[in-house]
Amino acid sequence: MAKYGMAINLDDCVGCGACALACKTENNTSFEKNSKQYNWADYLTFTEGSFKNGDVSFEVIPVLCNHCTDAPCVEICPVTPKAMFKTADGMTMHNQERCIGCRLCQDKCPYSLRDVDSGNVQYSVISYNPNSEPTHSFYADETAIIPNGTSTPKEIATATGFIPPEKHEYTHTDYSAVRAPNKVEKCIFCDHRVLTGEDPYCVVSCPTGARIFGDLNDGDSDISKAIVTGFSRLKDNSGDYLGNGEKGTDPNVYYIGEGLATGIVKRKIEAPVELLTVYPNPASSHTNIEFSLKKASDVTIDVFNIGGKRIKSLIKNHPYQSGKNSIEMQLSDLGTGTYIIRLSYDKTVSTINLVVSR
Repeated sequence: MAKYGMAINLDDCVGCGACALACKTENNTSFEKNSKQYNWADYLTFTEGSFKNGDVSFEVIPVLCNHCTDAPCVEICPVTPKAMFKTADGMTMHNQERCIGCRLCQDKCPYSLRDVDSGNVQYSVISYNPNSEPTHSFYADETAIIPNGTSTPKEIATATGFIPPEKHEYTHTDYSAVRAPNKVEKCIFCDHRVLTGEDPYCVVSCPTGARIFGDLNDGDSDISKAIVTGFSRLKDNSGDYLGNGEKGTDPNVYYIGEGLATGIVKRKIEAPVELLTVYPNPASSHTNIEFSLKKASDVTIDVFNIGGKRIKSLIKNHPYQSGKNSIEMQLSDLGTGTYIIRLSYDKTVSTINLVVSR
């Protein structure tokens, strides 16, 4: 039986926040409010020194539910059957229907806190949707940033017919695409994707490939190979790591590498992708994607909407020779608007905008 976990290579992480944005669009999480967070994928940041003295150092640690083997949130859940429970493949799952909103799981989890401001921490793994207001209450706001100049959140939600307006609809037996009031919520490793053979969306959206998801019980899996030479695991939500021989809750999120904690380093990056162009642009029926490679490589080309949601894959790990290459892309299945063409090779990414007009 598989035991799922995630490894994050801190040497590859550039702190861009793509994981957090990807998670928010995939799982329709709310904006932060009232000292409560709804970021299933989040990150800790630490900065030391000053630009004036030229000794700035920084560190970024991506964080999420650790899907602990000895999960205290599961142990404390008072309902039967439990709303917070462990699956056969090691995930810490949450059943929304059985949840009574008692928040005992949030109190017991060492990575969570009811109020992050009073606790002086940057994040909480488990979030709570209060019973006093609807989920995504931001979109009930009728205040415009520029009166008579910009739309109000409520007008945007009304125009789209969805809350949130960019709602990603999916189904799962244990949780809904948008959670209800008086319920807690947290990362579930995008189980609705895992069930169809896909990785969590934060993994596929990381531009540097810093995140690795897989079976910890499989010695040949990428995650097992990544952590075999050493790893660290977080102790709590302050950024402290478990010490040698310290098990804690036996978290299943692993950190490898040292991270970018030694300051800003100037270095020349040799990008294998020298050129990415699309023509014609704007286009109506088809366009040509042209790219140059310094060496033969496996290339993946994806298409994203302007909100950053991947809508189709043109090619995946297809081998191309060095020099100039070109493929034709049909546009009949795309509506009018702006799209992002992303070409990736190994850990190098190049993007360009494509405008589709009719």
